[in-house]
Amino acid sequence: MTPPALDDAVARAAAALPGVAIDRAALTAALAARAAGGEVDAVELALALACARGDAAALAIFERDYLRDLPASLAHMRLDAAVIDDVVQRTRARLLVAEPGAAARVVEYAGRGRLRGLVQVVATRLAVDHTRAKDRPGGGDELDDLVAIADDPELAFLKATYRAAWREAFTAAVGDLDARARNLLRLHHLGGATLEQLAAMYGVHRATAVRWLADARAGLLRGTRRRLTAALAVSPAELDSILALIGSRLEASVGRLLADDGDPD
Repeated sequence: MTPPALDDAVARAAAALPGVAIDRAALTAALAARAAGGEVDAVELALALACARGDAAALAIFERDYLRDLPASLAHMRLDAAVIDDVVQRTRARLLVAEPGAAARVVEYAGRGRLRGLVQVVATRLAVDHTRAKDRPGGGDELDDLVAIADDPELAFLKATYRAAWREAFTAAVGDLDARARNLLRLHHLGGATLEQLAAMYGVHRATAVRWLADARAGLLRGTRRRLTAALAVSPAELDSILALIGSRLEASVGRLLADDGDPD
């Protein structure tokens, strides 16, 4: 981005954010640093920088345009009003309160025109964490989520025989996925986010979200299969039977299986 282009971007941001104190030098530097990665949303970046400085007008805009609609976006999770209020508060703190020696996360996320969707991702992840903590107070065995042993003797046998191999293969396969794929699987299966909501969170068309989610599932299955093939002394037909039985329950359990992967928000 040339110096005149930087000046124009700063001027547009200042005009779009009346009442917000724009640090022109900081905004110019941030725009220049991001320019190599493609088009930069100067207004979004200026707002984030001002919020990180504690500018009251910027914080009011962020509250109105980015946080106010979070309760509605979390409604599908059927959480208590008090829990949703807590999630919004934690989202606010997560984005606006900087850790020692680091910039506030709102600045890291801003500049690509997708900040609103990323705010929703952060809030949904925090809501998912709450649901996980409530539903799994003792940790539990995530494989037990697949089906009750008493109701399925064949799965009980598979669990007893292949428990360790399945856990190791699945965990390794999760590690092979990129952060977006893990987030999509967690938000959809554990958080209950619809395809439309995922698309809105990431600022993409619904068809793109569908493709991303399908690719994430396929990658998870491929990775699990590859590692089970290497770990188990079974024929391909036996492995197909194992994966067919376990895979039929994956839709209900994948959120729990992904819940402790340890990804940062």
